[in-house]
Amino acid sequence: MATRLEQLVEIVRSYLRDYPELNRLINGMESSKRSIATAILDAVEDFNTSSPLAAVAVESFPSTSLLRIGAVKYLLESLSLLQARNHTTYSDGQGVQINESDKAPIYTNLAQKLESEWERKKAKLITRMNIANSMGGGVTSDFYSYNTLGEIDN
Repeated sequence: MATRLEQLVEIVRSYLRDYPELNRLINGMESSKRSIATAILDAVEDFNTSSPLAAVAVESFPSTSLLRIGAVKYLLESLSLLQARNHTTYSDGQGVQINESDKAPIYTNLAQKLESEWERKKAKLITRMNIANSMGGGVTSDFYSYNTLGEIDN
């Protein structure tokens, strides 16, 4: 059975549609499992440093959809660094110009849009958790939660 982190890696990959058959311009997958896992851990750490509550772990993160947003944001920021570092332009001297690794601005823009959603929803969830904890109750969330993806291949 897959660990929670492994399940989340697949959730993030599915959201990104990062599969060889869908990546027409690159061979294979754009992001490794390790890169996605690192982005997930970055999102959990960000959540924990933003909240006065007790730290949560990957396994106990209170909202899978929020964690997915944060992980994709961190992954896109990392990918934009790679794109910027490898950006180059080729010219044949006759007006034909080819840009390679020119997606940094696109990835940065997407990451900024997700950051806005991440910060808004993160603050909302932290507020809800604070209120629930102060009233001695459990935490309920209006965010959709994924329970299992064990039977899902695509």
